[in-house]
Formats: sequence, C-alpha cells, structure tokens
Amino acid sequence: MGRLIAVVTAFTLLIPAAPAAAAELTRVISSGEPGHAFGLDLSLGWDRTQKTATITREYAEPSTAGDPAAPFATVKELRQLRYTETTNVLVPRLAVGLWEDLQLEFELPYYLSQETSWKLASGVGDPTLPDTISGNMVDPSGALYASGSHGLFDVTGTQTVFHGGVAGDLKVGLRWAPFSQQRDDTKPTWVLGVQLTAPTAKLYDPAAGRGTYWQSPYVLAARSGPVGQKVWRYALFTAISRHLGPIDPYFQAGVTVLQKSSSTYSNCDHAAALVNPVPGSDPQLRADAVALCAANPSRWGARLPFLSGLSFGAELLPYEDAAAHQKIALDLRLSAEYTSSARWYNELTDATGKLLATGAYVTVSGRVGLIFRASEHVSLQAAGSLGWVSPHDLTGEDYASDQNPNFDWRYDAPGRRFRSAGESVFDLSVKGLLAF
Repeated sequence: MGRLIAVVTAFTLLIPAAPAAAAELTRVISSGEPGHAFGLDLSLGWDRTQKTATITREYAEPSTAGDPAAPFATVKELRQLRYTETTNVLVPRLAVGLWEDLQLEFELPYYLSQETSWKLASGVGDPTLPDTISGNMVDPSGALYASGSHGLFDVTGTQTVFHGGVAGDLKVGLRWAPFSQQRDDTKPTWVLGVQLTAPTAKLYDPAAGRGTYWQSPYVLAARSGPVGQKVWRYALFTAISRHLGPIDPYFQAGVTVLQKSSSTYSNCDHAAALVNPVPGSDPQLRADAVALCAANPSRWGARLPFLSGLSFGAELLPYEDAAAHQKIALDLRLSAEYTSSARWYNELTDATGKLLATGAYVTVSGRVGLIFRASEHVSLQAAGSLGWVSPHDLTGEDYASDQNPNFDWRYDAPGRRFRSAGESVFDLSVKGLLAF
C-alpha cells in the first residue's frame, strides 16, 4: 500500500501539465498582476441540510426472578425518538485579492429557517417498548416522585422548535498559495488558510422563556428563535491540487478550535430558574445546583468540542478551455470529520433546554458536485452530499463525587442515558459567482 501511494504521488508531481485553473477547492484570487490589477469575487449560495436520527435510551429491566439482591436483570437500549433537523441558509460571500495569490474573504450566512422536530419512534408505547420519557418517575436529584409519572419533555404527536430569520456568525478568512500550478506547471497548487468565526449572531439561550410543561417559547413558526452560540472559532486548513489533463485531484486537511466568549451559555446561567421553574414544570437541575455552580462556575460551564477533518476528491473535466476560462467539471469528494466529546448543544437541547454531555463522533460523507464556468467572470456550482454520523452519547454527565450540578439522574445515570443510534445527513447546495 505504501509503495502504491509513493508511485501515485510521484506521478502527480512529475507529469507536466499545461497551465490551467486550479480545482475550485484550491482557487485563490490575486491582485497586483500585469493586466489584472485588482481581483474580486462576489457569490451567493443556498445550502439546505437535513439530519435524521433514531434516539435510544437505556432501560433498566426488572428481574423476572424477583431477587432483591439483583433488582435488574439487564439494561437494554430501547429506541425512543425519531429526530429531524432541517436548515436552510443563504450564504453571501465577498473575496478580495490582496496581492499575488493572497486572498481575504468575508462570509455572513443568513438563516432562512432551522427546524428541529422529534416524535416517539414507531412502536413506542407497546408493552415490549415502553415510553420511558413520559413514564419518568424520578427528579433531577434522584428522588422518586410521590405519585404518578413526570414526563421529561413533551412527546405528544410531533414537537417542533423553530429558529431562523436571523443572520449567523461573521466569518473572515485568509488564503495564500505559496505554489501555483498556473504560474509554474512543475508544481501543484498548494493553499494555506485560516478562518475566524466571530460570535456576532444573537445567543440562543435554550432555557429562556420556557413555559408550562417546560415547553420552548419557539414552538410557533411565527416566533423563531436565534441561532448563535457565542463562541470564537479558529479554523486552520491546507489544500493541494494537481491538474492532470482531464482530471484535477485534490486533498484538504483542517482543524477547528472553539474558544469561549464572555457570553457563552452555561446551564449555571439559569441555575435558580432551572431548580425552581415556572408553575406546572418540574425542576430541571438538582436542588443544590445553585450552590455547586457558585463554587466552581468555570468547571461546570460549557465544555467545547474541537473538530478535525480530511477530504479527498477530484474534478473530472469533460470540457475545458483554459484560454477562454471555461470549463465543465464533475466534482467527486469523500470526507471524514472527527468531533470531540463536549458539554454543548445537541439533538436534545431544544427538548430539554440544557447543554448536554455529548460523546465524540465521526461524520463520513460523499459529495457530488457540478461546476459550470461560462467565462472568466461567471460560474455556477451545485452539489449534493450524503453523510453518516457515528452513534454517540447525547447524555451522560460525570457524577464527579456528587459535585457536578449538571448531573441529572433522569438523563445521566446509568440505565437512563440517551444516545444517537446514528444519523444520516443530506445536504444540497447551489451557488452563483461573479468574478472581476
């Protein structure tokens, strides 16, 4: 395998190719060149993403033998919910060439809509598949309720929470190509980049405005909620491509690190309200959460994830006219991204009103795109991708010697934890670009 990779690499680097535009992934705008004093790109894109998942929950099954020394025969993982998230975003983007192969870019997404929905999975409520959400019998501190069940959150019919109609976070990026095949056809095109995402979007506070039965204030489409998470994001990446006649293979690798801002949400922000919610709602944090939060607020606040990813792909070029700056390309790509464990927003945040302990997971996706460049100044792009997210925990806070205010016996104790059984992700995007 290593010898094959070495041969392919040598072939890619040594075979000469006529000067041609790089793959779109490694395209960098230039300014200050002979005959092209200033470079500018304007683009507008639309992205639609739909995620679907089955959410399971551990269930401690009573012993059929009735042995008091072994009250539970086994712990099963039962499907409980069917989850869907649909997001539509407009993405305006401005890119400016600062100098030769040096580009500054700005992007400000506008969320047309983001809807999260959940309902009981098929068959839940049958004797062999109990509804453990409506049938909950314990409070966040682990005490049994005196009588009756107290549901964790509403699962009557299909529940939907609406976000959108707001701008997202501003992104500012810088790209530099130390090597350009268009200038020197003995070398590939190599790009180094950094992108900063500033926390400009209004914060989504998942606990604010909750009403009776702990229902989100954004259950009506006419009152959509914000989307901001108030964190700084720093993305570093590198990409390389090599034009070989009708094929332009490429590779990209990157890492994204998140940093808290002064407004990053924490469950401790509303500890008192979560312990004593509005009448008609059950407590959402343990009784001693206020004191525990005050004792160590930084430890029990949000715990941010980091991300790292790889992409391999190629543009297949059935038609290209480098002199006229025209091409038609089929873009094929495989990607994998790792997201670390965190205490952060996840699939159950809209339902529970809390940041939750989320396990690490991997997202693998395949993408097919079509690129149509009509001239030096106009191009259209469209793409669709299908991805899979590995199974991972959605709850499961560390007990931490009874000092963790986020630990909720209803969600985090063994035998009661929630888990995503795997998610499918479908993405569709369309973009028009004007270059000057």
